[in-house]
Amino acid sequence: MSKTAQQHIMLIDDDQDLLEEIADTLELAGHHVLSFERADLALPHITSQFNGVIVCDIRMPKMSGLELLEHAINLDAELPVIMITGHGHVAEATMAMKAGAYDFLEKPVAPERLLATLSRALEKRQLAQEVRALKGMVGEDQLSSRLIGNAKTTQQLREHVATLTPLNVDLIVRGETGSGKDVIARALHDLGPRGEGPFVAVNCAALPETLVDSSFFGHEKGAFTGADHAHIGYFEAADGGTLFLDELESMPLSFQVRLLRVLENREITRLGGSKNISLDLRVIAAVKGELDQLVKADKLRADLVYRLNIASIDIPPLRARKSDVELLFMHFCERAASLHQREVPALSAELRSELVRYDWPGNIRELKNAAERFVIGLPLQWLKDQAQGNAEILNGLPLDDAVDAFEKSYIEEALAHNSGNVTRTAEMLNIPRKKLYLRMKKYNLDKSFFDTNG
Repeated sequence: MSKTAQQHIMLIDDDQDLLEEIADTLELAGHHVLSFERADLALPHITSQFNGVIVCDIRMPKMSGLELLEHAINLDAELPVIMITGHGHVAEATMAMKAGAYDFLEKPVAPERLLATLSRALEKRQLAQEVRALKGMVGEDQLSSRLIGNAKTTQQLREHVATLTPLNVDLIVRGETGSGKDVIARALHDLGPRGEGPFVAVNCAALPETLVDSSFFGHEKGAFTGADHAHIGYFEAADGGTLFLDELESMPLSFQVRLLRVLENREITRLGGSKNISLDLRVIAAVKGELDQLVKADKLRADLVYRLNIASIDIPPLRARKSDVELLFMHFCERAASLHQREVPALSAELRSELVRYDWPGNIRELKNAAERFVIGLPLQWLKDQAQGNAEILNGLPLDDAVDAFEKSYIEEALAHNSGNVTRTAEMLNIPRKKLYLRMKKYNLDKSFFDTNG
């Protein structure tokens, strides 16, 4: 990721000669420098929107570098601050690192190390601000932060979930493997009227058939050999809240009959017991296939489907909302970087294009895993190979999303070919510069990402 003309380096040092020397070095390297002899004079220019990096001496009169660091971190924890320390003051620099400094350099500052450190810090800052811009497009409400994306299909999904969230009805969520059915169920619970109650998730495919009854209904002490104490099952555990049945089609048909009875009567009896226990719960079931096909294949009982399918939610596969892929990938990269305590690497134009071309058969789960591999430095060659080998990249996309995905990818490839030069790119695409700028704004494309000249 290259540096942009809009990025700045704020240089703060009370040593006038050193200040001028470092500023000259940075400007010769093409950076835009803001110089200050005192930290307090720089304060008005430090905001959470500051697009650049701060380089600051530690020991200064009136206001120290550590005090400025604290001020900057309080404003924006992602703002890179590089500390400069004199010989013998490394202990203070270590304190600065613990307080959140990006790095520290010891005087006399070696130009090569300074420029290399700044390059990494500027990349980090640019990526952080890009992520913020993308997240800002998502919206501030809680549902938008869970169901991330701007494709029309994603917007329609959010609207549908928002409609069903306040209702206390059982429903079925349908979607391919890895499409986020559990995320939908959790959002319906957390943001709905049962949000204060328990959320009990059960993977029906993981339960041995011999343990299904006991797992759901619970049992009394002595109900069977080995039952040396009473046990509360999933139904009771979800009382007052939500029971999420994932992969419902894997539940034995014989148990589906008993599940239907519970849904109709809202009461159970523990195994080995005689007392009827009333239930107040919402049931959300998730399935991977078409309901009618699952019924025909004897995976689901038709009467259970009729009872549960008061309302339903169909989750579009990731290939049907490819304009969301980059935003989601960056979101998962941030989470992985936080988990592994690493920085998010720069996204090349080639990778951005591959992300869009690939069909993501594993959906959100596969994308999340790819983001984690990318952050920890594992190769994504399989993504490149399969994306390039997919001849029908737009198969199954709604028309508007297909046009957007193709147009974005086409502009990205043209920008990459011209190293980010907008004039040459506009000429190649045979469109006015103004129109190209509008398209770049629409798809949040920054020409600097494609500048291979540094």
